[in-house]
Amino acid sequence: MCSGKCCIFCTVYTAVLVFLVGLLLFVIVPVIFMFSVGIQKSLVFPTYIIEPKNYSNSEDYGITGVRNMYIDVPNANTENVTLGLWQILPKEIVSDIIKNDEYNFDGVLSNEKYKILLYLHGNGSDRTKSIELYEILREFFHIFAVDYRGYGDSTGSDLTETNMVNDMKYIFKWIQERSKSKIFVWGHSLGTGIATHLIAELKKEHINSTGLVLEAPFTSVIDVMRTHPVVKFYSVLPWTEATILNPIKTNDMNFDSKSYITDIDCPIMILHAEDDEIIPYNIATELYYTAINNRNSTYQGDVTFHLYPPKGNGHMLLYLEPDLSKQVRSFIDQCLDFSKKNL
Repeated sequence: MCSGKCCIFCTVYTAVLVFLVGLLLFVIVPVIFMFSVGIQKSLVFPTYIIEPKNYSNSEDYGITGVRNMYIDVPNANTENVTLGLWQILPKEIVSDIIKNDEYNFDGVLSNEKYKILLYLHGNGSDRTKSIELYEILREFFHIFAVDYRGYGDSTGSDLTETNMVNDMKYIFKWIQERSKSKIFVWGHSLGTGIATHLIAELKKEHINSTGLVLEAPFTSVIDVMRTHPVVKFYSVLPWTEATILNPIKTNDMNFDSKSYITDIDCPIMILHAEDDEIIPYNIATELYYTAINNRNSTYQGDVTFHLYPPKGNGHMLLYLEPDLSKQVRSFIDQCLDFSKKNL
């Protein structure tokens, strides 16, 4: 008799436990995510993983000819926003001088001989994370590497796509006011979403970048989320779109590059690795086909896609690709030729 009662109790207990776990996993967790903008932002903008550091001493990171700067962004959605950035001189200028303050940074900025590159990093990085890439790119460019609001030692807490794009629009114009040089934009990962939206916004004011490079790009944040195992786990639920995916769009964090890339009026180069462990290469491929099928290359420029075979370079190490320098040089020539034809 006792064993029968124990069996019933265990069955009921197990059923209740399964129900509660199911309720927690499939209802409570999605609902919490839907209403918690803070959790959503920590997913898209994981600034908490970036350790505080001294950005003034670039020599500590093995790079010279760098000026650490701060630019105030006026009327940044009523916040006081100051963005930290590095001005990285072209390799041609950098000599045996050790102290950064001995270089004429303002003079180089006003010299239109040197093409300028606005570099926009990924969502878990800051301006110190791409030293190896800077050393390659400074062979061709005078680089400005910016930390977004809330990243590095930049101030500002309201992280949204609109605010970040507006901040970068101000930086682009700040550079343009001080230089007559050709300005290129290079985005990595999240930076590709910001860069694509940025250039589409500048177009509305009849301002164009000379060229756009998208390193490890995506079509939208939602599309990338759909490839994640956790979201795939929840995809069987009828309320997944409403509770997990749509809030990213509603709260202005989607970075829908697929819609903005058709408004880019300059040549585009896409770089992606087949073994990218963060953003599947088929997403970059979709972005590429969206661009070539919905843009007019005659007046908007060509799109070049370099898809690298698996070599272990993945999402973060594309600077190790042996052909990268040659590809960048070829792209610059393509952009300058396009610019001449469309004067």
